[in-house]
Amino acid sequence: MKAKNIGVFLAVLWSTLPAMAWCAGPQASTDIAELSQWLAQRQQDSGVVGVSAALVVDGKVVWKQGFGYADKSAGVVMTPGTQVGIGSVTKTFTALAAMQLQEQGVVDIAQPLSRYLPEFRIRTHGEDRSQVTLRRLITHSSGVPTDVFRDMRSDQARYTDVVTLLNRTALAHTPGTVGLYSNAGYNLLGHALAKASGVDYPDYLKQRIFVPLGMKNTGFADDPHAASRSKAYGPDGAEAATFELRDIASGGIYSTAEDLAAYAVALMDAYHGEPSPLLKEATIRSMFTLRTDIPIDTNKKGLGWFLFRNDSRFAAYHAGSTFYSNAAVLLIPEQRTAAVILANTVGSDAVCEQFAFRWLEDHGLSVKDIVPQPAPLPVSPHIPRSRHAGYYAQKNGYAKVEETEKGLSIRRDAETYPATETSPGVFAVQGAGEADGDLYYFRDIGPYHVLFWRRGQGERQLGYRIAGEALSSVWATRLGRYRPFGYTMPGFERIAEAEVRLQDDGLPVLQVRYNTGTFTYPLVPVAADEARTGGLGPSMTGDAVSFGTDAGGEVMTYLGLTFRKE
Repeated sequence: MKAKNIGVFLAVLWSTLPAMAWCAGPQASTDIAELSQWLAQRQQDSGVVGVSAALVVDGKVVWKQGFGYADKSAGVVMTPGTQVGIGSVTKTFTALAAMQLQEQGVVDIAQPLSRYLPEFRIRTHGEDRSQVTLRRLITHSSGVPTDVFRDMRSDQARYTDVVTLLNRTALAHTPGTVGLYSNAGYNLLGHALAKASGVDYPDYLKQRIFVPLGMKNTGFADDPHAASRSKAYGPDGAEAATFELRDIASGGIYSTAEDLAAYAVALMDAYHGEPSPLLKEATIRSMFTLRTDIPIDTNKKGLGWFLFRNDSRFAAYHAGSTFYSNAAVLLIPEQRTAAVILANTVGSDAVCEQFAFRWLEDHGLSVKDIVPQPAPLPVSPHIPRSRHAGYYAQKNGYAKVEETEKGLSIRRDAETYPATETSPGVFAVQGAGEADGDLYYFRDIGPYHVLFWRRGQGERQLGYRIAGEALSSVWATRLGRYRPFGYTMPGFERIAEAEVRLQDDGLPVLQVRYNTGTFTYPLVPVAADEARTGGLGPSMTGDAVSFGTDAGGEVMTYLGLTFRKE
C-alpha cells in the first residue's frame, strides 16, 4: 500500500512522457477488433491471469469481453460479469454520494469536516484544522495523510475507525495548498456522509446508486453476489489468500465490467441532461469541471475524478488497486464514449492503464493532457537571492540552493547547475547540455517557500525550504536502526526495518526498507518529539514520525506502525 499501490495514475510528469509511446491507439474508434486482439495478447504476455473489459460508443455498450481465468485451477473463465475488486475507482462513487447529498441540502461540501465529525481532532503544527473541508477531501487537497497502515483489515477496524487512527497522527500539509492523494481522507468523507445522512456508507451506495442503475453484481466484500467472484493472484500468477481492507469508502467496492459500463453510461447521460436517478446536469458537470484552486498539484482534477483536458476535449479518469486486483474507468462525456477494465492479478495496473490510454489517445486526447499548465513566471519586485538559499525538502531527498555572484547554484539529485538571474526571481541555466535553458524560480505558497523547475512547457516543484539546522542533542540520540514490533501489516508487502540517519550534508532522513524495495524520505523536525517526512505530494509526504519511550526503550511511530530502536 505504498505510493505505487494507492490505486490511481499519479506519476504523470512531463519528464516521463517520452517513455509512454505505447499510448498510441488504434487508427479509428470503430476498430474495436484490433483493440480486443491487443488486450488478449497483452493479458497473456504480462502474466495477468484474468481481465475483463467493455467499451461504450455513442452512449451504448458496443463491446464487452473477458480474457483468461477468474479461477485458473477450476478452469473458470473470466467474463464481463465476473466480480473483481475495483480499489480506488470506489472513490468516484463516494464523491458521487457527496454530491447527491449536496443537492439534497444534507451536506455542504464547503463546510469543515468537523461540522459532521466533531470527533476529528488530528494534531496540527500551525495548520488550521477547520480548513479541512468536504470539498478538499474530495479533491485530495485537505492535508490529511495518504494512509494509516495500522488495523488495515476489515476484521480489525471499520472505515469509521479511521478518524480515531488519524487523531493519533498529524496533518501532512496545510489544507488547500497541496494535492496529496489520500485514502484516509476518503474514509473520513464516507464516515461524514454516513453520519449526515443517517445511512451507513455501503447501504447508502446500494440504495442510491447500485439499485437505481441496475448494478446487480456490484457491492462489498460480505454482500451476497450473483456473479462469480474472481480469485486473486500474486505477481507470480499463483493464487493468493485474500483479505478485506478496512477502507471501504476509498477502495472497497466489487464490480464487473458490465456494471461499470452501465455506471459510465448513466454518468454521461446525466451530463447531457437526460433524466437521471443520480444527479442533476449542473451537478455532474461541476464534478467534471477543472479545479484551479490547488496551487501545488501534479494532476488536473474535478470532484472525484482526474481530468485529461486540452483546448477542445476532456476525459474523466480513475484507476484503482487493491492488494491483488486493478481497475480503470475512462469517460469522454462530450463524445459519450467510455472504456472500463478490471484485472485480478498483482501488477496488472499497467495493463489497465494502457488499455484506457489507448482509448484516450484514439479520441483526441493525450496522456500529457492530465498535467496542469504551469503558472505564469513571477513578476514581483526583486527579492534578494540570499532569501532563496538553503535546503529544500523533496519527497525522496533534498535539493540545495546557494547564492552566487550572478545568480544561484542549484543542486538536485546528483547534479549541480549554475543559474543566472535573468529577471527578478527567475534563474536560467545556460550552456549545460540538456539542461540549457531550464528555468528555476520560487513561490511562497501558504507556509512554504517552494522551488520550481521548468523545462519548455513542463514544470515540476522541487520541494520547500527548511531551516537546515544541525540536529539538537535530543534528535541526535534518535539516529539508528528501528525494527517493527506489535501490529504487522497484512499482505505481501511489509516493512522489514527503518533507519534514521544523516545524509552527506548532515541532514536527517528516514530510510524505510520494505520486502519489495527501499525508500528514503527527508525528515523535518516540527516539534521536540515529532518530525514529518519531506516533500509536497503527490502521495506519501508530510507523514508524522513521532518518538517516545516505553519499558523497552526508544519507540518510533510512523504511519500508525511502531518501531523499536535497536
